[in-house]
Parts: sequence; C-alpha cells; structure tokens
Amino acid sequence: MNDDFTVRAFDPADLPNDWAGDGMYNRVNALKKTDTNLKTLLSIGGWSFGTRLFQDMASTAANRKTFIDSAIAFVRQWNFDGIDIDWEYPSGPVDKTNFAQLFQELRSAVEFEAGSSGKDRLLVTAAVSAGQATIDAGYDVPNIANSLDFILVMSYDFYGAWSSNTGFNSPLFAEENVPDFEKVWSVSWAANYWSTKGMPKSKIIIGMPTYGRGWTLKDPSNYTVGAPGTPAKVTPFTQEAGVAAFFEFCEMLATGAQRYWDTTSQVPYLVQGDQWFGYDDQESFTNKMTWIKRENYGGAFVWTLDFDDFNAKCSNSDGKIYPLIRIIAKELGGIDIQNVSYNRFAKINGRKFQGPPASTTKSPMTTTQIPPATTARGGMTTPTTTFRPVTPPATTTPKPTDSAQCLNLPNGFHSVEKSCESFALCSKGNYFPMVCPSGFHFSPSRSYCVPVSESDCVVATTIKPVPDPSFVCKQDGFFGDPTNCEKFWRCVNNVSYPFDCPRGNKD
Repeated sequence: MNDDFTVRAFDPADLPNDWAGDGMYNRVNALKKTDTNLKTLLSIGGWSFGTRLFQDMASTAANRKTFIDSAIAFVRQWNFDGIDIDWEYPSGPVDKTNFAQLFQELRSAVEFEAGSSGKDRLLVTAAVSAGQATIDAGYDVPNIANSLDFILVMSYDFYGAWSSNTGFNSPLFAEENVPDFEKVWSVSWAANYWSTKGMPKSKIIIGMPTYGRGWTLKDPSNYTVGAPGTPAKVTPFTQEAGVAAFFEFCEMLATGAQRYWDTTSQVPYLVQGDQWFGYDDQESFTNKMTWIKRENYGGAFVWTLDFDDFNAKCSNSDGKIYPLIRIIAKELGGIDIQNVSYNRFAKINGRKFQGPPASTTKSPMTTTQIPPATTARGGMTTPTTTFRPVTPPATTTPKPTDSAQCLNLPNGFHSVEKSCESFALCSKGNYFPMVCPSGFHFSPSRSYCVPVSESDCVVATTIKPVPDPSFVCKQDGFFGDPTNCEKFWRCVNNVSYPFDCPRGNKD
C-alpha cells in the first residue's frame, strides 16, 4: 500500500518486466487454465508492513474508500478473485471499530462492483491472530463475521526462540502441565475461541505450518518439552536462528536426529545433539485434518509452500512432492496428488519450464459436510502446478569463474562484495558472475534484482525477528532506538522486536 492508501505490487517480480518475464501475478493466475476451480487472493499487509498505514487508512470514510476502490481495481487488473487483509494487528477500541467498518464497506463495495460489472463477486478475507489478548483487543467478531467470507487463523508461532524454554510451534492441544496462561496456546483453543466469539465454524480456516521452531539445549541430556534453551543454530536453507523448514527436519532425521511424539499436543519434536525442534509432519497434519473435519471447521491453509519438501529431494523422501500439503489436498479435497509425472513442459516468456501434469487423480470424497477447500495465503493454492526451471542448454549457460568464491556457500544467488549491481550464482561449487539490468540493484534479502529505489544491500530475514526485552514498550508501533540511529523497534502487545534500517538510511 502506498502512503496515499492506493494498492501497489510489493515486489517488482510480481509484475511483468524484462527480467522477471510475465511476473508472479500472471504466472500464479495462469494456473486457472489447468485448474478451472482455482480461486486466488491478493493479500495486503503482513508482519513487516506494520500498523500505521492500516490505522491511517481505516481512520476515515474517505481514506477507506480510496483504499477499497484501488484494491478492487488492482485485483481485477491482475485477475485475482479476492482481497485478503493482513493487518497485524488492530488493537484498542478505535482500531477495533475501524477494522469492522473497513470490512463492512469493503463487502458492500465488492457486491456493488459485481452487480455493475457482471463478474463474480470478489472474496473478502482476513488473516487474523490466534492469540487471546490480540483477538480481544482488535476484533469485533460478530460484526466482521457478517462481512467476511472466511478468516485465516494464523495458528502457529505459539512458542519460539523468544522463549527460554522449548515448546511446540503449532500444538493441536495444549500441554496439561503448563501455567494457565499457556493453556490457550494451541490450535484447538484458538479456533474454538473464534467460534465462541461469533465466527461461524465454516468460515474458520486453520493455519498449518510447514516449518518448526527450535532451541539449543542448555543441557543436551534434558530434552523434555519445556527444557531450557536458547535459539537453535542457523540451518543451511532457512538461515534464521530458531527456525527450520520441514525439508530440513527431513534431512536431520536422515542423518541421525531422533523423533519423539507428544501424545497430548499431537505434534512431534526431534533432537539432534543439543538441537531441539518442535514441528509438524505427516502424522500431525493427518491428525489435524481429522480434527478439522470432526469439528466442522472450514478448511486449512499452509504457511508456507516452499518449506514443504516441494521437490521430493529429501534423503528420506518417497519420491512424492509436497508430502505435507498433499495430505490437506486428499483429506479435505478428496484429491490424490501422490503420483506426479515431470514429463510435461510449459513456456513462460519464451523460456521452457517443467512442471507436474494439469490433471490429478480423484479419490472418493470423505463423508464430511465441510467444503472441500484448501486455501493458502497470497493466492498460491495449487502446489501440484508449481513450475520449476529446466537447466538451459550448455550454449546459454554462463561459464564459471573463480570457484573459490563459492567455498562454504550454499547453492543459489549471493551478493558480491563492494557492488550492488553485481551478484553471483553458486552451483555445486562453481561461481557464475552476473549483473543486474541497468537501474537495478541486487537485493540480498530477496535474492534477485530490484529497482535502485528499493535496494537494501543488507541481508533481511523472512521470519519474524526475535523479541528483545532490552527495549521497554509503552505502546504499540514503531520507535527509534535511543542509542543507535541505524536501528528501530516495533512494539506489539508490549513485546519489543529489533530491526535494522537499510544501508544508507537512518531512523
């Protein structure tokens, strides 16, 4: 969102250009050609977006109208089927009232637009908190329930590296021997709380994480749930202390990690040396799907697609892509995507890409009355049609140089010291120098070229920063660091999170 409350693409790669081809918006929505039932949403906001723009936008009827008109026009332009609002998080009586008013007006606007255009009505959804205090502080549930098609309950991050004791990222049920205030930290409690507050169960979509959170045990001999620890070590791909992807857990288990199952929380954890991770796997996903159907909730969504074993390359893989997401597809949608062939090719912007077949094998539908809907954030809802590049012919492959520069670096794109225009591809120890198009810089945080105006030249994480108690929050919002002009803080529910300004900028 711009400062004038109009909607824009967050990432230059979302839109067509000379280096990103058709752009991600078009690539995602092109999947509708092979899956005619696919509906995609464009999500506006997110954790790093903050609250100020949302608060300012929602504060007056004129500002809300500017945003709503722009959002409708933008999603129609790029062929999305709905608008998802990810305001993290409204808090207090003013925000609560304005949040509800925003959705009432947005719902009225999309209904009017559908009637005047003759098109199907756009969906209206929201990503919402699973925390009791945040729910109470920010959501007028009966009012927003009438305006929303469904909510995406972010039922994960209940425990993490901000805690000094091990715990589960997304437990289905809370542990019995925890303090009373922690007994609300579970998927089942959060979903039920939304229901009792007035949100119909059919509109409650449960968040399913394909990642986990971990600790470095202070005493490796004490690996029970609740054992003391500090953030887990950085893993090779996620590159965030205290966080790892499912495909990384798969490799840990293949190299000696021990898996344990918690019968109360209905989720696993693993231990490898002094590393402890609580996560989700096939067993916990299956149990959660059974619970969703039994309780008649509306469905499930995942965060995030690329943390599943998306290419079946884990050492313990059975050769089937998306081992977690395919459980949701089968259990809630009756779709069996286990057998996937990679013999189908597609062309995008003149380049050849290889992907799974358009068709899937249908299995008998489950005898449940819940809609067979599997929903994902950001509109990317069909893992079975994700494209992956085919290695280009040798005649178009740049020649590697100075392979020593890729020592100890993982495969992928990396920044080049003393240059924002240049970057490098490391592949199997080979070093391939590359240069961004004119007017672009390489963004280490995004691993691709961006306009100079959006250049950061510093590594940024994709996971929430770890809270830091050294800064005392007095109210929610963004605040400068009193001792360092190149740092700032975000306060959420009296918890402080540190951030660094991009290079060349100060608070």
